[in-house]
Amino acid sequence: MHSSLNTGNSPNNPAPRFSQSENVARTMSSREIAKVTGKRHDNVKRTIEELAASGLVHPQSEDEWSRDKLGRPRATRVYNIGERDSYVIVAQLSPEFTSRLVDRWQELELAVTAHATPNTNNSKVVGELAILECFDRLLKPAPSSKMMMLTQIAANNRLDAKLLPGYAIDAAPDATGGSSMPTKAVTALIKENGISSTAAAFNRALAAHGFLKTLTRLNSKRETVEFWGVTDKGLQYGKNLTSPQCPRETQPHWYVDRFLELAALVGKA
Repeated sequence: MHSSLNTGNSPNNPAPRFSQSENVARTMSSREIAKVTGKRHDNVKRTIEELAASGLVHPQSEDEWSRDKLGRPRATRVYNIGERDSYVIVAQLSPEFTSRLVDRWQELELAVTAHATPNTNNSKVVGELAILECFDRLLKPAPSSKMMMLTQIAANNRLDAKLLPGYAIDAAPDATGGSSMPTKAVTALIKENGISSTAAAFNRALAAHGFLKTLTRLNSKRETVEFWGVTDKGLQYGKNLTSPQCPRETQPHWYVDRFLELAALVGKA
């Protein structure tokens, strides 16, 4: 289940603490990630192992030794995580704690480069790109939405966005025209095509047939908020845009030329 998980220490060679390790600015332990995010260490390790099994992160492992109540040596598996992978892990656990992780990495970098001028923007850029990677993997936004997010990341970090393409093509996977396909929200398409259905009922029909799925996020009050996302099956007929109300949500749009075919498939033609 592990990817690049190497065990190193024995009871006579305990795992080094990060305050003394020469790798301070290059790795962070799973225990420290748990502390930053406020999660249980075993939950953090489980997330790391799941991401490693998918090939998304590449942690190193070691055994941290202690003694139980009877004085017997006991090993606890701890993972050492590189900077880029730590952002992927924290984005999976609690995206809202990414800023804390950026601050912690900067502290670690300053600890070993006290006599150099650190690039304080580097961690922020890496963190934002890792968030975008997770957003892309989990929510499958349209290319235009990803381009918009990359442009915003460049602006946030005072980077020149001229190297980015000037446009992105939003089209169905099987489209051959080489240009974007016009889309609209379901409410507008229902009205334009004279379909006797509310948007809510149409969305429920789309979900029942596997074209939409319900996704969730936590708001600032730690309350669960639900929103719709186009599934892999649904990408033949629509795309996920970033919601204008919340950049952490998607807003389904459907290809105008394929909407009647989609309506027929869900019994709403």
